[in-house]
Amino acid sequence: MIYVLAIFGAVAVLIYLFYGTIHVEVTETKVSSDRVNGELRIVQISDLHGRTKFWSGTVGDIVDSLKPDIVCVTGDLFNKLEQLPEVMRELTGLRCTYVYFVPGNHEWEEKTGFRKRKLTESEHIDVLRKIGTRNIRVLANDGELVEMKNSRILVYGFDNSVYGRERYTPPQEQLEGAFRLTLGHSPGIVRWLDQRSIGYDLLLAGHTHGGQIRLFGKSLWPYNRYHTGLKEMKPDQHVYVNRGLGTVHLPLRFGCRPEIALIRVTGKP
Repeated sequence: MIYVLAIFGAVAVLIYLFYGTIHVEVTETKVSSDRVNGELRIVQISDLHGRTKFWSGTVGDIVDSLKPDIVCVTGDLFNKLEQLPEVMRELTGLRCTYVYFVPGNHEWEEKTGFRKRKLTESEHIDVLRKIGTRNIRVLANDGELVEMKNSRILVYGFDNSVYGRERYTPPQEQLEGAFRLTLGHSPGIVRWLDQRSIGYDLLLAGHTHGGQIRLFGKSLWPYNRYHTGLKEMKPDQHVYVNRGLGTVHLPLRFGCRPEIALIRVTGKP
């Protein structure tokens, strides 16, 4: 009898762990800035790893329902190259005009379980070429100045898919007074920016999966300071780390549901 209960218990735990991978959570976060007029709705998705369908709908349907002004995709679209076409069908169907992507480490590699294969330089370039189509702008150490809702927004994306590739080459336009929306795959970019005294208003990152498995609200993995959610670095400067949508190593999540983040940036009175 004890063995039967143990088996049922183990099966129940596995079902719960799997359920955690398909039950996406839409989080809503508010920050304010005197560089924004009115409200700016930013949706961030990250670390899909080939996952596009969830209990509550597809990535595209959920994102569109949030009516974003800007969509930011912070890397790691696939585990295997063969997953990229389906992911791209979902992303290119987004109704938002401004969709930005920064590469993650999985744009450099394929992974099956704990095995991985590094892509060649030409394969990596081909991946970025396929992503940068139609309504998606790839930002790899590049930026774009956008004007909307009587606000000027500098969207700058870093290539920290491999550490050491980061460069800061802002656009030549007059940037004074622009809201600085900064994108990077790994929260390791925070230290890189601080060391070079490069300012930002809102920095979006992913990579950590929020730990993927969390016990008592704590991650088992590195990036403990930046594992998930909003961090205020100083007044009017925030970092948001997304839990991501997919999984790596094991297709399981515990205490760490997949996330689509809506960040509402409002002007100060």
